[in-house]
Amino acid sequence: MKKVIILTIALLFCISKLFASKEFIVCTDSIPSKDTSKNYFIALPIILYGEETNWGFGVTSGYYFTKEGGSKASNIQGTLIYTLKNQVSLTVLPKFYTEDRDFYYSGHIKANYYPDKFFGIGRNTPDSLEEDYTSKDVSLLFQRQRVLFDVMMIGIQGQWSYYQVSELQKGGALINDSITGTKSFLTSGLGFLISWDNRDNFFYPTDGEFYKLSLLVNSKIFGSKYKFTRLTLDLRNYYPINNKHIISLQVFSDITWGDTPFQLLPSIGGNEILRGYYKGRFRDNAMFSAQVEYRFPIYRWLKGSAFYSIGDVADEIVDIAPKEFKYSYGLGLRARVNPANVHLRFDVGFTQDRKPALYFTASEAF
Repeated sequence: MKKVIILTIALLFCISKLFASKEFIVCTDSIPSKDTSKNYFIALPIILYGEETNWGFGVTSGYYFTKEGGSKASNIQGTLIYTLKNQVSLTVLPKFYTEDRDFYYSGHIKANYYPDKFFGIGRNTPDSLEEDYTSKDVSLLFQRQRVLFDVMMIGIQGQWSYYQVSELQKGGALINDSITGTKSFLTSGLGFLISWDNRDNFFYPTDGEFYKLSLLVNSKIFGSKYKFTRLTLDLRNYYPINNKHIISLQVFSDITWGDTPFQLLPSIGGNEILRGYYKGRFRDNAMFSAQVEYRFPIYRWLKGSAFYSIGDVADEIVDIAPKEFKYSYGLGLRARVNPANVHLRFDVGFTQDRKPALYFTASEAF
């Protein structure tokens, strides 16, 4: 692992220096973090490693409309990844304000071919339940919000997803068709969302709050095969200490009820929620998590972080109990790559069993 960390530091340094002289990427803090004279485009090769993926290779890119002015620039980001586990993932994340900044449009386009693992449903599923399957899925999310008082937004959303599961493991729980989501299906949902956002930056906040409540109802009336509802609450606070030292806090809860496919059940693990755990290692109808992260400067464009997370899943939100919480912790590095304050992120997360996982992405966990 030491070799991987040293390699990553060197890679971050080389990437930043490689593009430091180009007009579309600036990595020195002597350049203001907000330059409204032009927009910026980034395209970078990425290397990642995780238990879910093994080694992965791809490209991440983004176009940032910093010419608009303001601390929150419209942007569109995209990532294409291939891994040594023969996984292919495409993600496009558009975020746009209208010219008068009265409306905000966001969402995602995702397509995946993803050999994965399933460990059952519940908070105490043992490793012995691990089974392989392959998911082929496409998802489209559209959100339109009215901007109120510059910091508050309220609006509507729609999401359409198609899932197909194949290569089920013989003798596993999925192949006997007793779990929702093992056959091909379409989900179609409509709902609303309300958010409060006074962060000083989209990509690397140093001050402010972000609060979001989302409700999405999937119904056969809308064309969904399964009828279920998802309620999500995301609360984030960012506290500047001094000289670019920051304390970041997040409380996140995800709840579903109805006939929810196993792929869409709330879960913990991955590069955002309880870093260190396999993504989807524990899943159920309700999930609660909280995490704190200390972010600090190292040298100009290079920053460090230390984080600690707790969380758990349960059949119902009232069954979430602190005594059952899993926890994870870790360290990370950040390399600033443009004036919009986008950073490359490298994290090493550890579970409570001290099992490590590595993450290399182009966005913050929260």
